[in-house]
Amino acid sequence: MPNIMNRIEVKKTIRVILDSIDKSRRLKESVESVKDELIDLTFEQEISEQDFYKISSVLSTQSRSPLWENYFIKKHGCERVKRNEDRGDFKKNGRYYEYKSSGDNQNNSVNILQIRPWQDCDYIIQSISDDRATTFVLTHAEMMLEMERLKATPAHGTPKALKENKTIEYGIRVKRGSADWDRWINNYRKEGDIFNPETE
Repeated sequence: MPNIMNRIEVKKTIRVILDSIDKSRRLKESVESVKDELIDLTFEQEISEQDFYKISSVLSTQSRSPLWENYFIKKHGCERVKRNEDRGDFKKNGRYYEYKSSGDNQNNSVNILQIRPWQDCDYIIQSISDDRATTFVLTHAEMMLEMERLKATPAHGTPKALKENKTIEYGIRVKRGSADWDRWINNYRKEGDIFNPETE
């Protein structure tokens, strides 16, 4: 009998999905069509920062990550770094930073991908929920320590290909609500003017 009930619940869930999937697609397409305006609308106070994050959260990871990065850079008056400098994404107050963001996902984790240990830069990591961003700032040395603690793994490539590679990109994961998350909150979280020398 439990299997029959489970099957009935699955069928109901599938019906709900089918009934709402077209609306969901239309919503995503609508957000995609206005995403280039969202940053300016937020700075013009036409929409709040909370609404900016809520609206952009429905976008795909490939679409929302650059949007969040561009918003962060504009909000904090950072200067973009040229790719050939190989020192992260931007600089502020003479320091170089790599920016990483992670929104809601099934494993409820902050997924930090494409960490390049050879780059001489610090790290800005943002965990973005439906309506806000939690910001972490790590020095290069702190990130290297976290890669060891959290058992970083190569983000791309087979073991054979990685054997001779001197520039391996890594990934780590911090589960929200875990002991590691609490440690990050206590050690690396920054609020307000995160580039204020007094709080750096």
